[in-house]
Amino acid sequence: MHAALEYLAIGVLIVLFLIVAFEVVNVVTGRLETVKEEQLYNVAERVMDKVLLTPGDPPDWGTNPNATLTDFGLALNGTRTPYVVDPDKVMRLANLTTLPNPLLVNSTEIAGMLGLSGKYGFRLEMKPLLSVNVTPLAFYPVPGSPAPGIPSVVRVQVYNWYDFGVPGANVTAILVLAKATPLPGGGSNVSYVIFAKSNATDALGYAEMNFTDEISSALSTFNTKLLFHFYIIHVDWKGFVAVAGYSLPPAPGAPTTGYIIGDYVIVNSSVNVGNLSGAIITRDEVVQALPEYRSLLATTSITWYNATPFNFTVPLPPGDFKVGKISYLERLSSHVFVLGEWNGSLIVIVVNRIPSIDISYGSRASMPANSVVITRIAQIYNYPYLVRLTIWRGVEG
Repeated sequence: MHAALEYLAIGVLIVLFLIVAFEVVNVVTGRLETVKEEQLYNVAERVMDKVLLTPGDPPDWGTNPNATLTDFGLALNGTRTPYVVDPDKVMRLANLTTLPNPLLVNSTEIAGMLGLSGKYGFRLEMKPLLSVNVTPLAFYPVPGSPAPGIPSVVRVQVYNWYDFGVPGANVTAILVLAKATPLPGGGSNVSYVIFAKSNATDALGYAEMNFTDEISSALSTFNTKLLFHFYIIHVDWKGFVAVAGYSLPPAPGAPTTGYIIGDYVIVNSSVNVGNLSGAIITRDEVVQALPEYRSLLATTSITWYNATPFNFTVPLPPGDFKVGKISYLERLSSHVFVLGEWNGSLIVIVVNRIPSIDISYGSRASMPANSVVITRIAQIYNYPYLVRLTIWRGVEG
């Protein structure tokens, strides 16, 4: 009897010992996990500050494509205001699906300069607080020009960082009709007219504008065979402002996007930039002070190179691109509209200098649950620009 009680007591003590040991291990492990998470958060904070608060080296690497980048940072060089990013540096991170960026700074290079190679993975996302999508609903046929014509009724969708529609936003659609008149000595003279209409977005973030009457009136004065057309969209929601550009492709697959890095313009090589070439820039200081529509735009010219004036940072055939130098570009010009021809049709190439960026180092599929996410609101051209950094350890343990 006594032996049975002794065995029972020993069994209870062993169970209690195991329970206490298990709890101690859990407490220690939990504290270690907390410490590791805090350490990872500190790394993420350091990296975010490095990206947004330092200009990199050399400080002008965004506008100098021939510079050798040795230190990564996106801050606008010379500014004393924190969280103001340099649009030219951001453009070096953009990589359009329709036109690869020949001056791309890739995520592997960034990881090396930030001291993350082999130790951490990251994902860097940057995009405007408010984004815009334009859908043409009806067209005005233009005699002598390819179908379908000029978008006369457009539907504008305004959505936020989370891709949710924004109701109650004041949307102004600005239709620009332009013509380029060839000059005897080369180049062209660009003239244009502007029409603007406003509407508020509905519960799902949509607004529609109809320009049929305005287009009909304008066509009576323009040479319609040389008529370019594009839209500028201005959005104001509770004091937050966004600007977007839209150009209807003359055919599916037409290259209507490009890059401007510094004063270099980069477009697809299939675009004809001959006598009808020119450019129209937005004067965003005026855009933010709507309704001064008449002072919204400025015309400029582009000198196109026969040979590329800089070395590509990615191994792509130089023949895939045309490179030009824009003669006039304002500091706050967020959009540039390059006029040209493509397969015999007029084309407007929209260069958005407030691009959405989504780059990563390390496999996103292996992104662990205990990754750290930090979000900051920066500024680009005085517009709110959200930056989100997700960082995780390359090897857990």
